[in-house]
Amino acid sequence: MRILGLDTSGKVASAAVLDTERDLLLGERSLYTTRGHSQVILPMAEALLNDCGMTFADVDCYAVSVGPGSYTGLRIGIAAVQGLAMPENKPCIGVSTLEAMAARCFGNENILAVMHARNDLFYCAWFSYEIYMEYDPKYIDRQIPDELQTAAQIAGVIDRMSRRIIVVGDGAEELIRQYEAMGHAGQTILRPAPPFLRLQAASGVCHCAAKYIAEHEELPTAADLTASYLQAVNITRAGEGAK
Repeated sequence: MRILGLDTSGKVASAAVLDTERDLLLGERSLYTTRGHSQVILPMAEALLNDCGMTFADVDCYAVSVGPGSYTGLRIGIAAVQGLAMPENKPCIGVSTLEAMAARCFGNENILAVMHARNDLFYCAWFSYEIYMEYDPKYIDRQIPDELQTAAQIAGVIDRMSRRIIVVGDGAEELIRQYEAMGHAGQTILRPAPPFLRLQAASGVCHCAAKYIAEHEELPTAADLTASYLQAVNITRAGEGAK
């Protein structure tokens, strides 16, 4: 399948195309932007497909990050994919934002994916890869579901780890700062993922979707897509952003 993946869950707008038959990422575009994702994502996807010699008609399956993340951003990405997929009833796969980020840090035994919600609250999930397996995103192993936790709760898990932990996500630096401020520095080895792997990217969404396709005979449709906010969202106060 040729998968078009989108990620609009945070400050980054990203689109990628993966050919599962050739196991080849055909292209990816990402932009850290202050502009609205609704202005950026579809032109970006169309330009990417054009660079790959494709159009939307050539896409076999759509994938999109469904959260956690920005309330508005998630709605934009999901709505875009639904609008593209519905006319021809093409499959749509919703992917955890945290898992998509972790999938790009393949080969690490302990991966902590975090997004800063507010104050000491973080969206988080733990992942790992089998040490002796081939370095490939399809071997990612989820340890816990996506959760909303305090820095102290996450620190409790970190302190039980005995090996290096790679921290990925836009909350990586803030979590490490709060962890060290609690006096935990030196008890374990926390390392932020390098900048080019730290934030959201649609290639991770595509790889997670490819794994889902390989493991399931029946694929979801556009109507099955729902956002995973992990916390109540207040949309009644004008001008207030939500994550």
